[in-house]
Amino acid sequence: MNVTRTLAAARPLTGLRTRDLVAPVASGTATLLASLTLTVVSAWLITRAWQMPPVMDLTVAVTAVRALGISRAAFRYTDRLSAHGLALRCAATARVNAYRRLAAAPASRTAALGRGELVTRLTDDIDAVSDVIVRSVVPALVAVVTGVIAVGFAAALSLPAAAVLAAGLLIAGVAAPWAVSRSVRTAERQRADAVYRYAESVDRVLTGSAALRVRGTLGTALSHAGDAARGLTAAAESGAPARATGAGLSAFASAVTVLGVLVVATVGFQDASHSPQWFGVLVLLATGAFEATSVLPAAAEAATRASGAAARLASLTGPETPGTTGTEGTSGSAAATVGDTPHLQAVGLAYGRDHVLGITDLDLPFGTVHTVTAASGTGKTTLLLTLAGLLPPLHGTVTLDGVLLTDLDPELLHRTVSYLPEDAHVFATTVRDNLAVGAPDAPDDLMRATLTAVGLRDWVDALPHGLSTVLADGPDSLSGGQRRRLLLARMLLTDAPVLLLDEPFEHLDADGATELEGLFTAPRLPGARTRRTVVIVRHPR
Repeated sequence: MNVTRTLAAARPLTGLRTRDLVAPVASGTATLLASLTLTVVSAWLITRAWQMPPVMDLTVAVTAVRALGISRAAFRYTDRLSAHGLALRCAATARVNAYRRLAAAPASRTAALGRGELVTRLTDDIDAVSDVIVRSVVPALVAVVTGVIAVGFAAALSLPAAAVLAAGLLIAGVAAPWAVSRSVRTAERQRADAVYRYAESVDRVLTGSAALRVRGTLGTALSHAGDAARGLTAAAESGAPARATGAGLSAFASAVTVLGVLVVATVGFQDASHSPQWFGVLVLLATGAFEATSVLPAAAEAATRASGAAARLASLTGPETPGTTGTEGTSGSAAATVGDTPHLQAVGLAYGRDHVLGITDLDLPFGTVHTVTAASGTGKTTLLLTLAGLLPPLHGTVTLDGVLLTDLDPELLHRTVSYLPEDAHVFATTVRDNLAVGAPDAPDDLMRATLTAVGLRDWVDALPHGLSTVLADGPDSLSGGQRRRLLLARMLLTDAPVLLLDEPFEHLDADGATELEGLFTAPRLPGARTRRTVVIVRHPR
C-alpha cells in the first residue's frame, strides 16, 4: 500500500513522529481485541449453554459478554479521539509548514501553478495526507497486531487451523489492498486532475462573474464549470471497479478461510479430547478475525491518494527545478547583469503550461509600449508570466539586453521586470502601505502625484486620514475601478524599468480606460520613472 513511502514523503510537512502513532494504534487494537474476545466468549457461551449446565456455570461468561460489549464502544470512542486528534494536528502543521515554505520560495514556484491548482494542493492534498493516518496507517498497524494475536490464539487451539487463518488473513490483508492500490493509481491521478480543473473553473466563475457577464462569456464559463463538475464525478467513479474488486477479494478470502477452518475443526472434533466449545470458538474466531482486514482495501486507496498528494506537495515546496529555455543557453549562472534601460526580446517564444498556447516574437527596445489584445483563454496571462521569468518558455528564448532570463539573479530580475497580475491583492492596511508594496522608500509627495495621475487623488484626500487611512476590508474597501487605479499606482511607484500589466483597465468604463491608456502614450510616465518599457495585455472591448 506504499504506506511507509507515503509517511516518509509527508513527514517533513506533517511533523509526524513514530511515537505519535502509539496511542491511536493501541486504542484501535483494544477495540478490535474487545470485539474478537466478545466473539470468542459468545461462541463459548452458546456451545456451553447448548449442553444445559447449571445456570451459575454461565454467570461469568454472561457478565464478560456485557463487559466486552460496553468496553468495545468505549475503546472505539477513544480510538476516534486519538486518531482524529493526531490527523488534525498533522493537517494544521502541514498547512503552516506549506505556507512558510511558499513564503520563502521564489515567486516562480507558485506562479507556475494555476490558481485552482494551488488552492487544491493547499486544501485537498493536505487533507489527503493527514487522512492517511486515520484511514490507512492506523488501520494497517491495527490489522497487523490483531492478526498476529488471532493467529497465535488459533495456534493454541489448532496449528492447522492457525495456518489456514494466517493464509486467509494474508490474502485479505495484503493481496486485496495491493490489487486495489495497483488498480486505483491511474484513477486517482485522473481524479486529482479533475479536482484541479473543477476548482479552477469554479474559481473563475466566482471571482470574475462581473467581468464575464460584461464580456458576455458568463454562460460559457458556467458551462465549463458544469463540464468540470461532471468530469470530477466521472473521475471519482472510475475507481469504483477497483474498490469493488478489493472488497470482493477480501470477502472471498474471509469466506474461504472460514470454510477451511470449519473443515479443520470438523476433522479435529472427531478427537474425543476436543469439546464443542473448542469447535465453536475456533470457527467464530476465524469469522471475527477478518474485521480488522475488511477496511484495508479502502486503506490502500487512501494511501495511494495520499502518496500522490504528498508528491504534489513536495514539488510545491521542494527544490525548484530549472525550467526549459529552449535550444539556447543554460539556467542558473546568476552572474549576468543588465543595464538600466534594458532591451526586451523574445525569439520563437512558445508559451504555455502543459501545452503551447501561442508562439510569438517580440522586439521591445527600452521605452516601447506594446499592447496585446486577445480573447480570454488564449494565454495572455501565461505570456506575461513567461516574459517575467515566472514560467519557463516551452520553446524559444526571452532575453534582457541579450541575457537569458534564467541567467539573471532572481532578485535582479524581480527588480528589473515588475508584473501586475489581474487579481493582485489589496491588503487590509493603510493606503500608504498598499502603495509601498513595491516601493517601500517612496515619499508621500511622489505617492500623491502618482495618485493624481491615475485619478485617485480626490478619493484619497476625502479619506479620514488620507494616505494613513486603513482599508479595513482590504479589496472590499474600494470599487472595482478604484482597485485597478490603486494597483496601477503601486506599479508606477516601483523602480522597475519593465512593467508587465495584466488587464490594467479592467472594471473601468470607456472614459476611465481611455484616461489611463493616455498615461502610457504620454511623453513622460508618472511615478518613479518617466520612461519604461510597458507590455499591456487586454481583451477586446
